[in-house]
Amino acid sequence: MYDSQLADRIEKYLKQYEGDKFKSGDLYRALHLKKHKRRDLEDTLRKLKQKRIIAGKNKLYYIDGSPLLQEFIGKFDARPLAQNKSYAFVLQEKRDIYVSREDVMNAFHGDEVVVAIKYEGRDSLHGYITGIRQRARTNVVGRLESYHGRHFLIPDNSLLHSDFEIYESGAAVVGDKVVCEVTNWGNSEKRIMPGCKVVEILGKAGDPDVEIMSVICGYDLPLEFPDAVISELEHLSAEIADEEIDKRSDFRELYTITIDPASARDYDDAVSLERIDSGYRLYVHIADVAQYIKPGTALFEEALKRGNSYYFPRKVLPMLPEKISNGICSLRPAEEKLTMTVITEYNSQGAVINQKVVESIIDSDCRLAYEEVDEFMENREHQLDTETQSLILLMQELSRLLQKKRLERGYLSLDLPETEYIFDEEGHVIDLKRSMETESHQIIENFMLSANEYVAELLSRTTTLFRIHETPDQEQIRDIQRLAGIYKFNFDLSHTINNAFQIALDSLETPDRHRVFDRLLLRHMKKARYDITNMGHFGLALQTYTHFTSPIRRICDLVVHHQLKALLKNDFFADKGLVFTKAKLTEIAEIATEKEILADTAEREVDIKNKLLFMKKKVGEEFNGVVIAVKASLIVIEIDEYPVTGIVPLSSIKDDYYEYHAAYDTLLGTQKSQAIRLADRFKVILVKVDDDIIFEIKDK
Repeated sequence: MYDSQLADRIEKYLKQYEGDKFKSGDLYRALHLKKHKRRDLEDTLRKLKQKRIIAGKNKLYYIDGSPLLQEFIGKFDARPLAQNKSYAFVLQEKRDIYVSREDVMNAFHGDEVVVAIKYEGRDSLHGYITGIRQRARTNVVGRLESYHGRHFLIPDNSLLHSDFEIYESGAAVVGDKVVCEVTNWGNSEKRIMPGCKVVEILGKAGDPDVEIMSVICGYDLPLEFPDAVISELEHLSAEIADEEIDKRSDFRELYTITIDPASARDYDDAVSLERIDSGYRLYVHIADVAQYIKPGTALFEEALKRGNSYYFPRKVLPMLPEKISNGICSLRPAEEKLTMTVITEYNSQGAVINQKVVESIIDSDCRLAYEEVDEFMENREHQLDTETQSLILLMQELSRLLQKKRLERGYLSLDLPETEYIFDEEGHVIDLKRSMETESHQIIENFMLSANEYVAELLSRTTTLFRIHETPDQEQIRDIQRLAGIYKFNFDLSHTINNAFQIALDSLETPDRHRVFDRLLLRHMKKARYDITNMGHFGLALQTYTHFTSPIRRICDLVVHHQLKALLKNDFFADKGLVFTKAKLTEIAEIATEKEILADTAEREVDIKNKLLFMKKKVGEEFNGVVIAVKASLIVIEIDEYPVTGIVPLSSIKDDYYEYHAAYDTLLGTQKSQAIRLADRFKVILVKVDDDIIFEIKDK
C-alpha cells in the first residue's frame, strides 16, 4: 500500500540524483528497505507517478527538473462524498474537475483548493488535490457522542463527509449540541481522522431553540452588530425636519395601507390607489432607507457584509439594526415616514400610461395581514372598515388586469407552497401546514413588480444591479422534452420557451401532477441572481428587472435606492456610474447573490430540522403520499397530511426486485414487471426518523 513516509524518502532521493533514472529494484536497495516493504515501494512509486511528483517511463523513475504539475484553483464540492459516493469535484468557472475519494487529501466542502490534473478523459478532467488554500470554516457544529471512551462530533452539516474526534470536551456531555474549533483536519493516507475541541455548548440536541442556534453558528451568521454600528445608531433620529418635508411630495393625506405576513415587524412597502378618469393611479411607497444609511458608514458596510436578513421560525437576523428595520424606517400606521414612491397611471385595461418616481413622505392609515384581506375577498367574516374595503376591491380590480397581462407575456406561475409552523408556548412544533399563495399575495406582488420594472428601466441607462434569471440551456430543455414524452404533459417548443413552460404547467391537470412537476420544472431552470449585465428575467418574462421594494432586508434594494436618489438629483460620477463605481457594483452583485444562497441554505436546514423533530412523534403512523422523485436506491414521497417528504429505501420494497431505468425515471420490477414512477400514490408507514424521514410502503 501507499506509504507517505516512504514517498518523502523516494522524492528526496530522486531530487538528490536529479536527471538519473532508477528501476524500482535500484531504489529498494538504495533506500535499504526490508523485504516486506517491496510491495509498498511499488504502490508508492505508482502513486507518485500518478500524482506527477515523479516521472516514469519503461519502468524507470526519475525527476528531471521540468514542471510536472498542471495545477488549478477551485472550490471543493463534497456533495457526492456526503452521499457515500467514491468521488467529489473541484468547481471552476470553465470546467469542473473530478477527484476520486482517495485523492481529496483532507479537503472539506467549500474549501478553496489546489488541484493537479492526472489525465483528461473524453468528457471530464480527472485530478487530485495537492493543497488547501483557504478553509471554508474554522468551527464545526454538531452533536457530541461517545464510543469506547472517546468523544466524537457528529456534524450537523451533512456536506461534511467525516466525523471529528473531540480532544477537549470541557463540560459538554453526550447529547449536547456544541460548537467545536477544528485543531486537526486529519490525514486520510495515515488514517488519522480530523480532530477538534469544544468552544461553546449550545444546549441539548433536539431543543428547537438550540437547533436554530446550531444552524446560525454552523453557517457563522451574524448575531450581534459591531460597536461601530451601535455608535452610529445613536445619532439617528426618527424626527423629520420641516426642511426635509418641504423637499418631498406630500402623500400624508392619501389613504395608505400595508399588507404583510401577520408575524412581520419590518414594513418596507405601502400602497395607495385611486380611480381616475383614464383608469387607475397606483402609489407604491417604499421606505427611504437610503436617507439614513449612507455608503461608507459602518451601518452600510455591515449591511453589505450581511447581504440580506435571515428569517427563521420565531427568529430573525436582520440586515439592519431593529432601531431602523422595525423603528425609524418601518412604515407603521399613524407614523410619518420618509419614502420613495413610484406613481403609475394605468388605463382601464391595465396598460401603463405614465410612470414616475419621487422622494415622498407618507402616514400609513392601516396595517393589514394577508389573512385579513383574504377573509374579506372570500366573503368570510372580517373586521375591515368601509374605506379599507373599498380600497381592497379597487386593488383587486387592478391586480387582476395586471395578472392577466403578466400571463399573456409568459410569466410562469408555479404552485410551490411554503411550510407554516404552528408552535406551542415552549417553541416546539405542534403542527405543519401548507401555506399557499392567495390573491392578497398576488395583489402585492403585481404592484411591487410594476415598481421594480420601472426603476430597472430608469437605471438601465447607467451601470446598475439587475435581477436576472437566464433562459434554461439546451440540455435542460431536452430533458424536459424527454420527461414530457414519458409522463404525457405538453411541452410545445413551437411557441416561445416561456409559453412552452406555461403550456406544460397548464397541461398537468391534477393536483398530484402539479406537486411533482412544478418542482421538476423549477429544477430545470437556472437560479435567479444579481448582475450588472442585463440578461433579462425568464421566470417573470421581463427584459429589464431589478429589486427596489425591500431596502430594509436586501442590500441590492438599498444600493438601487441610492442610485435612484442620485439620478433624481442628476448626480453622476466621472465614470458615468451613480454613487458606486462599476467595480463596486460588480462586487455588490456577487455578495448579494452569495448571501442570498447562504440564507436559502440556512433557512432550508432549519426547515428540515423542524420537520424531523415534528415527525419523530409520528413514528408508526400511516400516511398517504405521492412519489416526487425516483432514484437508483430509493424513492422520495411527499405525504398529504403534512408538507413533509421522506424516503423509501429500495431494499425495503419486498414485492419484487426493482431496477432503476434512468432514461424513464422509473423503477421496474424484474419478476412482476410492476413500475414505480413519478406521481404514483402509496400508503406508507413512518418507520424511522434520524437524519432522514424513512417510510415503508404498505399499499399502492
